[in-house]
Amino acid sequence: MGRLLREAMTSHNECRVAMLSEIEFAETARVLKTLAREAGHDERAVIDQLARHGLDAALGVMSSIDRTATSEAYQRHRARWRAGMNRPGVH
Repeated sequence: MGRLLREAMTSHNECRVAMLSEIEFAETARVLKTLAREAGHDERAVIDQLARHGLDAALGVMSSIDRTATSEAYQRHRARWRAGMNRPGVH
């Protein structure tokens, strides 16, 4: 019985980690789409790079000139998005 309980807990924790990873990806994608739209970049290309190669590659699509400015803009947008999600009544 103890083994079954440990296996159930392990499975639960793995599912929780996977769910948090999906939430993080969705949040990152929303922020990148907004940033790409505001900067006049192709949103699909940015999201494609995010899905295939990660955040650095997605930021690289938008930052052909100044990668630091793009990374800072991403962090600002993400902070604003999270602050908006933490307000009462926003789900």
